[in-house]
Amino acid sequence: MEKTSINLPLKNIIRVSEAREKSPSVFFLHGFGSNMMDLYGLVGIFPRDWTCISLQASIPVQANGWAWAELDFVNLPKLPKPEQMENHQESVVLSVKEAIKQLNLDEKRVNLLGFSQGASLSIFSGLMNTQLYNTVTALCGFMPVKEVVQKIKNKDLSLMKLFMGNGVQDPVVALELADKTYDDLKKLGVLDPIYKKYDAEHTISNDCIRDFLHFLKTNNS
Repeated sequence: MEKTSINLPLKNIIRVSEAREKSPSVFFLHGFGSNMMDLYGLVGIFPRDWTCISLQASIPVQANGWAWAELDFVNLPKLPKPEQMENHQESVVLSVKEAIKQLNLDEKRVNLLGFSQGASLSIFSGLMNTQLYNTVTALCGFMPVKEVVQKIKNKDLSLMKLFMGNGVQDPVVALELADKTYDDLKKLGVLDPIYKKYDAEHTISNDCIRDFLHFLKTNNS
């Protein structure tokens, strides 16, 4: 089916499911300085009965490049304006809920997948909305968990099904940041998060694709 878009809080591009019944879905969150077309390139690896929705951030940082929050490149874990990430998190949730209504999505099989800064936002949104997302996939990203502890203290994190994939040679997101994210999330109560490391840089390797597709298939059957 041809790509389309619908009226959501965030700009979007969508491949609608070919199934007549309620479909599983995956929402893509791109990285810093990219746009909704980037991860939309992944739609071909998803079955045709899945609805794939790529959302776009609203903070311009370069020509046709957008961000979920401004960055301090000297201190990546510290956002200059943390409210930008919080506002985008709310916009993502509103977009997901509206898409569920408009596209007849299966509420029990809504999945979130983010890359780089989009991975950070995916983890954040997953922690904040443990009953909205069936799974969260975070690729080449990290989350300064201690920054949001107070916001998630009443959330049942045991409901969160998380896959993390990071490259051991990533020059953008140091592996130590991903390692710490994984350790902190386990301490907070996320049960059995899957964390895979790949011989790759800041990219989604074929091995990573194979692994997260298996994770999604297992949890959406």
